Amino acid sequence: MNRSADLAARGRLRRLILTVLPPLLVVAVPMITVSWYGDRLPDRAYVDSWSALPQYAPSWEGWLSQQWMSLVVFEAALILPFVCYRSLPQLQRGVVALAFFVGVSRATAVVLSVAALAGQPGPVPSPPWHRAVEIAVTVTAVAVGYLAAGPVPKPPEAEVAPPAHAPAMALGPTQRALFVTSAWSRPRLVAAAVLGTLTVLSALTGSDTWQGPVLLAAWTLFELAQARTRLQIDDAGITVRAAWLPALHRTLPYRLIRFAQASVGRPPGRYRLHDGDDGWGITSGRGPALVARLSDDRQFVYSTRGAETAAALVNGWLSRQRQGETA
Repeated sequence: MNRSADLAARGRLRRLILTVLPPLLVVAVPMITVSWYGDRLPDRAYVDSWSALPQYAPSWEGWLSQQWMSLVVFEAALILPFVCYRSLPQLQRGVVALAFFVGVSRATAVVLSVAALAGQPGPVPSPPWHRAVEIAVTVTAVAVGYLAAGPVPKPPEAEVAPPAHAPAMALGPTQRALFVTSAWSRPRLVAAAVLGTLTVLSALTGSDTWQGPVLLAAWTLFELAQARTRLQIDDAGITVRAAWLPALHRTLPYRLIRFAQASVGRPPGRYRLHDGDDGWGITSGRGPALVARLSDDRQFVYSTRGAETAAALVNGWLSRQRQGETA
């Protein structure tokens, strides 16, 4: 793909609208719920963290005004990455799912907590089933948001054989070849350790909210899964497997690869298992790396000492397929 041909333009407006709308529930639902119960509520808003500190609980008007600030924060936190990933529809789908997570989980918690205060003179403990309902509704909303974001536009397919200067392993019509290696990523391991510590600290604060620890835990698992990966090159393409998280396994088919080469050092840019402006992959240290040039003008990068062999094998598969040879 030429970067001037913005494939992400298709459906971007829909994904942006779906990013902006769910956080509005952060303000709309509290206003509607408080108005619905009206005089049946106690004098002060014993909700959120104020239920544990009733002596500092604000009035309902003061609490409602706080929701506007929360809305501004949530919208900014969602729109900023959406803009940064404007050319990456897959990550935009993730932002939409996160927007549904934020808006619906917050709205559900508010409805349950405010309803529990109806007819009560002061704060009341939250029953265990509240948490179960919040999680169930939130999980459903995230799935709906992800599906509502729509399908991701497919990149163009590469059809030209690798250039003459690219290293290539000659493969016969029926010959099979396999390349397997693995790698550690120290930066991902450090990031996972830091995030894991923050997750534990967040869970031990005694907060009534579960969303923060859950998001931190998911982020920790995402980073930890990238700390140990396995690369395999076979007739299916290039496959990267996370050590113990199948959800992060990714296969790069040959139809999306122009050619491959070996880089002496780490190529400039940021490469992770999720898409980025530069591409995706796993890098570690300053050693050699396999670099596959993709059909959308990005790169797949994987640090390995066998980069030369891996690149030659990829080009061998590509040459055989695109020169009309059959296996």
